[in-house]
Order: sequence, then C-alpha cells, then structure tokens
Amino acid sequence: MLNIIPKPQYAEERLGEFTVTRDTTVFADPRLSYARDRLIEEVEKACGFRLQVVETKQAAIRFLVDKHIPKEGYTMEADTERLTITASAVAGAFYAVQTFRLLTLTELLDSPEMLSMHALYIKDEPEYEYRGILFDDARYFHGPDTVKALLDMMAFNKLNVLHWHLTDNEGWRIEIKKYPKLIDIGSRRRGSQHIAWGNRSIDWTEHEGFYTQKEIQEIVSYAARMNIMVIPEIDMPAHMGAAIAAYPELSCGDIHMEVPIIHGATPETNGIGDVIACAGKESTYKFIYDIIDELSVLFPAPYFHIGGDEAPKKEWKKCPHCQALIREKGLKDEEELQGYFNNKIAVYLERKGKRMIGWNEILKARTLDNSVIAEYWTPQRDPNVENYLMSGRNIIVAKHQAFYFDMPYAQNTLKRTYEFTPEKYGLNADPERILGVEGTLWSEWISTDERIQYQLYPRMQALSEVAWTKAENRNYRDFRLRLKKYLPILDKRNIGYCPPSMLDPKNPLKRAKICRAFVKSNAHIEYNRALVVQKRRRYKL
Repeated sequence: MLNIIPKPQYAEERLGEFTVTRDTTVFADPRLSYARDRLIEEVEKACGFRLQVVETKQAAIRFLVDKHIPKEGYTMEADTERLTITASAVAGAFYAVQTFRLLTLTELLDSPEMLSMHALYIKDEPEYEYRGILFDDARYFHGPDTVKALLDMMAFNKLNVLHWHLTDNEGWRIEIKKYPKLIDIGSRRRGSQHIAWGNRSIDWTEHEGFYTQKEIQEIVSYAARMNIMVIPEIDMPAHMGAAIAAYPELSCGDIHMEVPIIHGATPETNGIGDVIACAGKESTYKFIYDIIDELSVLFPAPYFHIGGDEAPKKEWKKCPHCQALIREKGLKDEEELQGYFNNKIAVYLERKGKRMIGWNEILKARTLDNSVIAEYWTPQRDPNVENYLMSGRNIIVAKHQAFYFDMPYAQNTLKRTYEFTPEKYGLNADPERILGVEGTLWSEWISTDERIQYQLYPRMQALSEVAWTKAENRNYRDFRLRLKKYLPILDKRNIGYCPPSMLDPKNPLKRAKICRAFVKSNAHIEYNRALVVQKRRRYKL
C-alpha cells in the first residue's frame, strides 16, 4: 500500500526501488523549473546535499511537459534507474513533488545518506478545482507565522484555496488606508467570551491585532508559491460590528458602540448582535467600494467573499433610508433589499474582474446576479441551494455536518468528513457546477495555535482526500491505515492533533471525558459540546 494522502486516482507499485543520492542529477523543462527547484530544496532539507541540475533528459530525475494532462494533474513513473514526472503546468508538477515527499519519507528521516521509493506508476489529478480551508482571524488574531504554517500544511495536502475571514463583529484585522479607524478602533476589544453558544463568562484581557497591507502582500505571495489562492472575506451587511464601532454612520441609526465581546444578540449585549450596515445609505456602498478598491490590489484572486449570512433585518424594517430605497426600487421586502445590496456589490466586483461568493443565506433573494457563487454551510437542507444548482449556477460546499472543523469530534466525526458526497446532502445536479469543498475553522472559541491544531488535524487530511480523490476510490478503513503512518509527520513537525481514539467516538459523552485529560487548553469545550449533542439532540449524529 502506497502511503499517500490524498490518495492518487490511479497508482500501481512495480518491482524495484528508485534511489536518490548526492550523485543524482535532475533535468526540467524550463516551464517546470520551479517544481524542480522545490524538489531540490526538499532533498537538501532532508539530506543536507543539493542535487545537480543538468541540461540532458538522460538525468535520473526528469520533469517533462505534456500539454494533454490537466493543469493540476501529473504522472509519476519510477523504475530502478529513473524518476519521470510529467505535467502540463507548474501546479501539477508541484503536486508531484508533494507526492515524492511522502513516498521518500523526507518528512521523517534524519539526515539520511540517500532517499528511496518504490518503483511505481501514478496518474493523478484533483476531483475538484476548489479545495479550500476557511481560517477565521477575526474573532482571534493569530498572526503571519500561524497563517504561513497553515499554508505549508495545505500545500503538502494539495489544498489550493485559503478563504481568509478577516472581519466580523469581534474584530477588523486588515489595514485599510482610507479608513484608519478600522484599525485604531475596530481591531481592539476590551475582552473575550470564553465559550460561544451558551457560556457568557468573560476574560477581561484586551485582545487586538491586525495585518498591515505589507504583511498581506507577503502572505499572498507566499501562498502563490505553493499554488494556493487567497480569497478575502469582508463580512457584510451583517457581522460588521467592529466596522460600525469605528464608523457609526455605517449603521441605520448611527449607533455608537464598542467592538462586541459577546457573540450574537443577547440581553448582555443590548441586542448589538442585531446591528447591521444600512443598505439605504449611498455612503455605505461608497465605504464598501473603497474597501474593495484597496483589497483588489492586495488579493489578485478572481473571487471575493462578502459573507452575507445571518443578516438580521430588524433595523432595516424601521430605518427610513432602507424603507425609502425599498419603495424607490419597487422591492418586495427586506430580503429583496439584501438581494439589491448583494447585486450592487457583485456588479462592482465584476468591474474588478472578480466573482462574488456569499454564504447560502443570500439565496433568499431570488434575483441574484448569475455570476454569484453560493457557499452552502447551513446544517438544515436548503432548497434554494438545490434550485440554484439546478439552474446551472455554481456553489461551494462547506456543510456544517461534514466540514465545520470548529465543532468537536463528538459531533462532527472524522468519518463523517471523509465520507462526504454531494448526493448525501441532496446535491444531485450537474456535479461540474459544484466548484469544490471547503473545511471551515471558525475561531469564536479557538484562541491558541494548540487549539487550532487539535481542531484541524487530521481533519485537513480527510478533507484533502474528499477534495482530491474520486468518491469511488475512497475507503475510510484504508484511509485510517494510511493516516496511522501519516501522523508521525505531524509529530515530527510538532503539530498537535486529535488522538485517533477520539476521531470517531461511539459514545460522545464518554469520549469527551477522555478528551478533558488529553487537551487541557479549553478541554471543557469538547465536554460541553458533547453534552449538547447527547442531551439536546440539536444535530443529527
């Protein structure tokens, strides 16, 4: 069994071994030289010596071009004398290098004199073009080093989209030069809620942090070198508490408020969870356009995420500006007003060469621009998503039950993530309209790198196989066997992860008690969430 995650579409082992020594030579078609250099770097990192680059195709390792191979696909053929990697583009050759790293155990060996791998033939390409991780930096700011470490592991697992959630009620994390108070005020809050969804205890330690535009450019460039596209999310028209704290005129009633601490609208927050940007003021759109102008330079990706979820309409119902716009435009109600809002942003983004993405709640308005991509997250079935897909438009799947990685393993098991198929969630339309899948790591209660790692690994590995490998080629038992050999790589990198015994708990409450002894940082979260699952039955296990 080849210990490769994600599993290739086709692989066969052959007799013999291919070895890499300090005398091994490397050739690359100039179009694939970047991938060649990455392989040389990986060998040097593992072994301490650099391979010699030569100009002859008789080299022991060859990177060749075949224009008929899909952009992110590759073939890899090795016998006792030669390793040949063939691709049509750098992306595919880069992914072949990631496979090489796994096959030669470069991540595990300590300064070996040589590397070896089975003779084999692999023909590989991804199932989905969009293979993403959402990282929420708005609730807790984690910083460039954490993001780059995440990008490293994404590339190693052949994931290619970082969906970066940079703003929310609890914090604005990106420098906007035209609106300095977004950082001066919006990037700081007086304290933090210990646990979202039911525990209102507050840690009164000030939390702050933001990315400068220079840091953003460095991270986006870093990601691009690993074939990862970075998509910013600027949440609107709801989840704008931090922005409204900085610029009260963005709200319907010029609300003066602090950056929220408690998640959601509660008696303790005086309902500020219901705060929303005013859709009836032209100045709101000017603010958003200015944000898009600055971010379009920083993020060259052809997509821009606007959130659009959980938008309370109470303020719009009593706002004279919003009601006047509804009458002026002949809109039916506040849902159509959000559709109008979304379409204005979508059109502006199109002028910037970008398609708008929004969470599936935006589909409540039936008049969305055809270019808009819906991201399906809600636990309950949403017929609007199914109809949207049937109408020939695009979606990304981030279903709560399978891909919400902030949830405990007692609720969203590894097996459930791994065994995802669109059909399980009623998505039976043209599969080509599903751009891909995304695992989401929200951080309402994830304040440390240790907790990030526990929630994310080995879920990332399961996600990568869902995103890369055809469903008919996936087998959970086989995956767990390969995962057992993969986990030492995380150990070697000092990456924490959920222990194997906790990944698929049959008794959520019992397993959660075990977890308390394993993860001391926020361990009670796993316990409390298991209680919710077992006692309240809020989600179907």
